[in-house]
Amino acid sequence: MGTKSKMLLIIGTILACAAAHPQVTVDPGLIADIFGTPPTKVPDGKDRLEDITVKPTQGPVYLQDKEGVQCQCVPYYLCDKDLNGVQINDSSITGWGMLDIRFGEEDCQESVERCCTTPREPDQVPVPKPDPNKPSGCGYSNPKGLDFQVTGGNGNEAQFGEFPWVVALLDALNGSYVGVGVLIHPQVVMTAAHIAYRYGPQSLLIRAGEWDTQTNKERLQSQERTVSEISIRPDFQAASVQNDLALLRLESPLVLADHINVICMPSTDEEFETSKNCVANGWGKDVFGQAGRYAVILKKVEINMVPHATCMAALQETRLGRHFKLHKSFVCAGGSPGKDTCTGDGGAPLVCPFQENRFKLTGLVAWGIGCGNNIPAVYARVSLFRNWVDKTMLKWGYDVSGYTV
Repeated sequence: MGTKSKMLLIIGTILACAAAHPQVTVDPGLIADIFGTPPTKVPDGKDRLEDITVKPTQGPVYLQDKEGVQCQCVPYYLCDKDLNGVQINDSSITGWGMLDIRFGEEDCQESVERCCTTPREPDQVPVPKPDPNKPSGCGYSNPKGLDFQVTGGNGNEAQFGEFPWVVALLDALNGSYVGVGVLIHPQVVMTAAHIAYRYGPQSLLIRAGEWDTQTNKERLQSQERTVSEISIRPDFQAASVQNDLALLRLESPLVLADHINVICMPSTDEEFETSKNCVANGWGKDVFGQAGRYAVILKKVEINMVPHATCMAALQETRLGRHFKLHKSFVCAGGSPGKDTCTGDGGAPLVCPFQENRFKLTGLVAWGIGCGNNIPAVYARVSLFRNWVDKTMLKWGYDVSGYTV
């Protein structure tokens, strides 16, 4: 796994929109980050999540717990839920309680650290027993997270491992963040063409199993792979972002785990216009790693799909104008004030539930008008490209059954 200590996050969004009338243009000022950036101060002047400057751990850090007893900041899995050293013979441990991701000067300075009175060594920690009732297959989320649950945030943080198909895309040259992808096969990532077309083979990295970009101290580690081949939809239009889909072939397969798994693909031309409680993900910050603000944790926003005709009518009421036509390669979601995805980390997946805690890939973040208003956000329509995806996968010699329901 590559170092995270000095990675810059460059929001991977693009300004582009299709218009049927020659006078219709899109003002660059309309494009906003999908999850936004929290204000530096709240009205009462107190710090809040993501307002504490990162203080990278340099050697052992010792604090005092609430009783004044000295404790040491260590990864959560070296303590039990009562902040005591994990007992070596306790093979029944299945979790480590709640982690409060509010930070202050007196706290451990990484989201996955706790101040433990008698921490154990990593090789002394028992491995939690797997859940025998957990289903296997594509698209299963971990709604309560893995190992622990977080509290104290803004409410839009994903739990660790909650959406195991989300991957980060990084520039292989300098490690900067360029967008988001979604895992459809242990060796194939899907993302937006408007991200991928700027890169060649060996120039992109993917990181699966990422959660908090500020730390690599989770028990379940992320995995990085170099992209060896890029296949972009031949009818992709860079100017309008139509047919905005690409596949990234990895140099070697990822090892699937509880926190790394593939999403389910929709069937050909499957419609999701009436789907509710869909989820979009992204990191939504301008720094990726300890060079920036603290707790850059994967975000999630729950939204409903919007019918194509309804979405186009709403977009025609914007400065796009009444002549605007929404291309068939797009779907729409959101549009509720204060709960809208707008635009965001390019290529980020939009998934919709079809069974309990199980999702199908519905869209990829493309573009939007404004943010947090009543205008739906626009995504690439994944189901339109199912046949092309299958053909590309078979050409590469990969089985498509892993993402087929």
